[in-house]
Amino acid sequence: MMAVKEAEITAKLSGCFDFAIREIYINKSRIILFYLETICDSTYISQYIIDPLAQLQQHPSTKEEITTAILASKFDEVSNAKQALECILSGSPVVIFEAIDYAIYCDAQKIETRAIEKSQYESSLVGSNESFNELLVNNISLIRKRMATETLRVEGYVLGKQSKTQAVLLYVEGTAPDDLVETVRKKLETMDNEFVLDIHYVAETLSPGRTLFDTTGFSDKPDSVVAKLFEGRISVMVNGNPFALTAPCFFFENLQAQDDYSSNMLFATLLRFVRLASVIISLLLPGFYVALTTHHFSLIPSAFVFKLAVSRSGVPFPTVIEVILMFLFFELSREAGRRLPSQIGQSLSIVGALILGDAAVGAGLTSQTTVVITGVYAITSFINPRFTSAVSVWSIFSIIMSAFFGLHGFYLGFILLVAHLASLRSCDFPYLFPIGTEKSFRAANKDVFVRGPLRKISNSFVYRGRK
Repeated sequence: MMAVKEAEITAKLSGCFDFAIREIYINKSRIILFYLETICDSTYISQYIIDPLAQLQQHPSTKEEITTAILASKFDEVSNAKQALECILSGSPVVIFEAIDYAIYCDAQKIETRAIEKSQYESSLVGSNESFNELLVNNISLIRKRMATETLRVEGYVLGKQSKTQAVLLYVEGTAPDDLVETVRKKLETMDNEFVLDIHYVAETLSPGRTLFDTTGFSDKPDSVVAKLFEGRISVMVNGNPFALTAPCFFFENLQAQDDYSSNMLFATLLRFVRLASVIISLLLPGFYVALTTHHFSLIPSAFVFKLAVSRSGVPFPTVIEVILMFLFFELSREAGRRLPSQIGQSLSIVGALILGDAAVGAGLTSQTTVVITGVYAITSFINPRFTSAVSVWSIFSIIMSAFFGLHGFYLGFILLVAHLASLRSCDFPYLFPIGTEKSFRAANKDVFVRGPLRKISNSFVYRGRK
């Protein structure tokens, strides 16, 4: 009795318009070929599978004769109907040899995808501009092109009970900590999602904590992922998604850019402090402004108090409502610009914010000072796009705390933010690494605030000797 039955396969796939069956008869013995035309290379199948079999004088009687006859670059045995269906649906034709009760699958996958293009997520002025696309094999090839090392490990997984999505775990053996690799490996093996369509399904499995800060990194640039692999991190890539997940991901890592390693060392260090200052300003400036203008007028210089009073004359709302209203206008403009086509989205968000701000001042809904504060917040929040969602929510929280309790609420909100950041972990590593963790992790990498010489950075690791 055949392990792989023709009836079981046709019963499952006969209703699919791209399902094809090809029969070959040799001395009244039948060879059956099953494949999906939309994801298989028909020319390859004809040249390396069908033609060699059709030219045989007699039906193969052993597995060795099949191995000699098939010219496909990769094929293997299929043991049951379930495995045969999985192979067909993934783009691998299945061949059944009825006379000897034997079945194999051949690799003849051909899936259309877009070309390797310039990165839209992490633009680079000096370095490489290559980015991943939606085909997993292409993304792995971009990694291997930059890592000619035998210690690179690429482990394959199939995620999603229904989707059967291909995924890979990449790490450098001997550099990535064993407990980190084992933690990620176990979480991938135990994923019980019905379907996995995006890398964020994996991200939620690795970092299920409720936080607005990303505790896993994302990148669509091969050079960035390769650098993190050499530092001792792991990466996960999913078929159909142009982003690679990297872990662990630390807070200060988001203040760095790939251009830092392609530009002057001192200038790159200066830019890092500018990015850090922009995060602090976008988080704290609106709340500090509300605290001073609501509860602590005595701390404001007298000359500025009179100008502030004049600008706010005729505004019917308290300062906190005024600031939140301007925040709402700004977020609406930003969301509209994000959803519209890129050709007009950026122009709309800028022009819309200017028009709304000017109209709000003219209508007496807000003061000019509040518009300036909101504009500074908008500019600084754009400098670090990875913190956009977290900054938006935490700045509003700071505004509300400052409105109720003044500077005491402002300080309390800042303490709660730091405590929240300190409580976060990325794959069991502290999110604020290396602050407060250098002794326990024996960190060798000093590339945090100051960008050191590339010679020293390339010889260091993010963490070593975990305790």
